[in-house]
Amino acid sequence: MTEVTAIVCTRNRPAAIAKAAASLLSSPDDVEVIIVDQSQGDDTEQALAPFLDDARFRYQRSALTGKGAGLNEGLAMARGSIVALTDDDCELPAGWAIDMARILGAHPRVAVLFCNVVPVPHDRTLGYVPAFERSDTRLLTSVGALRHGLGLGAGMAVRRDVVVGLGGFDASFGPGGRFPSADEWDTAIRVLLAGWHVYETPELSIVHDGYRSFAEGKAHARRDWIALGAVCAKPLRAGHPGFIGIALWMFASKALLPPLTDVVHLRMPRGLARIAGFLSGFVAGLRTPVDTATMIYDPPTGTTLTR
Repeated sequence: MTEVTAIVCTRNRPAAIAKAAASLLSSPDDVEVIIVDQSQGDDTEQALAPFLDDARFRYQRSALTGKGAGLNEGLAMARGSIVALTDDDCELPAGWAIDMARILGAHPRVAVLFCNVVPVPHDRTLGYVPAFERSDTRLLTSVGALRHGLGLGAGMAVRRDVVVGLGGFDASFGPGGRFPSADEWDTAIRVLLAGWHVYETPELSIVHDGYRSFAEGKAHARRDWIALGAVCAKPLRAGHPGFIGIALWMFASKALLPPLTDVVHLRMPRGLARIAGFLSGFVAGLRTPVDTATMIYDPPTGTTLTR
């Protein structure tokens, strides 16, 4: 088995990250677990102290800000050729990282893998939990396939050398970044444009404990749509004019069509924040310099990666 690394970035969630770390270390598999901690105090470090005696566990206190920068820091430390990525509010089944590596290893042209992310039980009348659930496998070989959606970064694995070869993760994306979401979309798009494939599997599932009330969801949705707009602008800024079709399709079908449908049916239009958010992010993305070779906004920030 190829050596495997699991990376989790965390900030100010000591109880949640301790639970996630415990689930990653719950099996005897030889998997390296790296926690990149951007917390303000020492509570997270103390919560993770019980795992320090496990030779598989590596703790990195980080002075950087943002998930993208944290992932790059973890990627620079990783020994595994396949890196499994999850969030600090997720619980993983025993052997999850090894199983992700097994599936990814069976598809030589696949550089990014997504598994199912199921919601923790919750009252669906009061709020929601971001989730991604498929009943069949799906292979994405071009950016056109993105019209049918994409998995979540909470249940993701990548080939380390491919991501490093593309300059690492774009620190502009993800919570804490300039565009605080869509880090998985950005990575998948860059991988596809570089000629690699993306794969989605229902064979594995993790549990996401990211409950939000519907009131909280409004700000969350605007955050996501700003980031999605910036993601769609980047290929155009980097010299891939053919991506305009994908950008227009996403905007028209996912942002513009729902409120127009409401108007046609004489209902109060919902989801207008999607339109404003997407356009705001798209314009900001077009105005941001991008490295055309790596497709990373601005000079890379964070840790320098080595092969």
